[in-house]
Amino acid sequence: MNSGNDRSIDHVFAAILAGGSGQRFWPLSRELKPKQLLSMFGQESLISQAVRRILPFAGDADHVTIVTNERLFDELRNHLTAQQDARLHQVTYIQEPIARNTAPAIALAAAIFEAADPDAVMVVLPSDHILEDGEVWASCIGAAVRAANDGYLVTIGITPTRPETGYGYIMAGTALPEFAVGTVTPHVVERFVEKPDLPTAERFLESSEYFWNAGIFVMRASRVLEELEAAGGDGVRIADAARWIAAQAPRDRNGDEARNRFEALKPTSIDTAVMERSARVAVIPAPLDWSDVGSLLALEDVVEPDEAGNVRVGRGVDVDSTDSVVYSTDRLVATLGVKDIIVVDTTDATLVLDKSRAQDVRQVVEALKVLGADEIVQPKASLRPWGSWTSLLAAPGYQIKMIEVNPGARLSLQRHQHRSEHWIFVSGSALVTRDDELLRLHANESVFLPVGSVHRLENIGEDTLRFIEVQVGEYLGEDDIVRLLDDWDRNDR
Repeated sequence: MNSGNDRSIDHVFAAILAGGSGQRFWPLSRELKPKQLLSMFGQESLISQAVRRILPFAGDADHVTIVTNERLFDELRNHLTAQQDARLHQVTYIQEPIARNTAPAIALAAAIFEAADPDAVMVVLPSDHILEDGEVWASCIGAAVRAANDGYLVTIGITPTRPETGYGYIMAGTALPEFAVGTVTPHVVERFVEKPDLPTAERFLESSEYFWNAGIFVMRASRVLEELEAAGGDGVRIADAARWIAAQAPRDRNGDEARNRFEALKPTSIDTAVMERSARVAVIPAPLDWSDVGSLLALEDVVEPDEAGNVRVGRGVDVDSTDSVVYSTDRLVATLGVKDIIVVDTTDATLVLDKSRAQDVRQVVEALKVLGADEIVQPKASLRPWGSWTSLLAAPGYQIKMIEVNPGARLSLQRHQHRSEHWIFVSGSALVTRDDELLRLHANESVFLPVGSVHRLENIGEDTLRFIEVQVGEYLGEDDIVRLLDDWDRNDR
């Protein structure tokens, strides 16, 4: 980042918003494995890309904070800690007491950053977008930090490539060349426009004055809270709640009082609460490749289409179909003579829809909620710092998993309150702790772990350890784990 008169990089903090469930991406996304944990758009997950994108500008990795909810906290932390890049293990986390849209979430991060550093400049960005990094991105962050240090609330606007009616737009006004870095120059924001109709979007595309609102903001943490307080009413209540929670010890930030204060807040977006009402807002026009991965139509960009316009990922064949998307994670999928449809097939759920209904997938999710379908909640596989697990079969009262443990890694020392477990080893060598016993086990051997027993497993071989886990009990949720000792401090929430 071109520093010039910029504030030191030590004062730059990042808040990555990661509390969404990604309902429009079902069945690939689940409540406990939302869109930001998916990795079909590149070699790593969207949230890993988001962290890596901002790391060069945030000084130490602990200046990058994931803002999420209590339910997703463990899954996000397990996922990032499982990545090879150790910097992704060092990010910090903020758990919103109650989800109340982006304004309270960003205000809470601002209050925590300000408490750590009164001169903090915060970069706010989504966890589930695709965004080109590189020289232009670096210049955008450099220019945004310069303008933020002068008191501007800065947003990055994406140069539109089509007349999109599903995005908000920002109109750029007078240039602010004093904050320019490289090829990018901030401009005063003239106005925000929310999701225009098609004729208006076409005019915006032709005018070259309007840019897509990508939900990326750069501003001094103190300015966010000042703007909320200046708004009065709901803004004051948001700022007061954020400051109160930030003043508590980390362990108390999700206590009953914090929940009560957040629950009393009106759900409000940061655009409505701050950006659209402030007199000092700037936009940086950015010719960056960007996608909000807002629906299953984004799968069209995963691979190049064939001559008939079909995009296919996974095993299968097609005969005489056109302009369709078929994405399969496991099973063979065959299509015949279809047009303009999307097929998404996973190991436990299949969705077929007309392309024109891609924005309506959440209606399917809502219908499944009424049925109590577990397929909208639980993923079939999940990364862990020590390896991964895959659910092979699940029914009331029992579940069967395949578990893989990396060489030299070990699970936490733990117990379960509601289930017993039977481990059957398929390959590798394990050292198992069961209460006061130490057992060495290999392929074709097994061990039973009664409800409440204190246990641990370590891979003592040179290859990946694989075993089948049979769980039996009245409750089989992933939160039925009491960690006593853990190499990744997951017993410390």
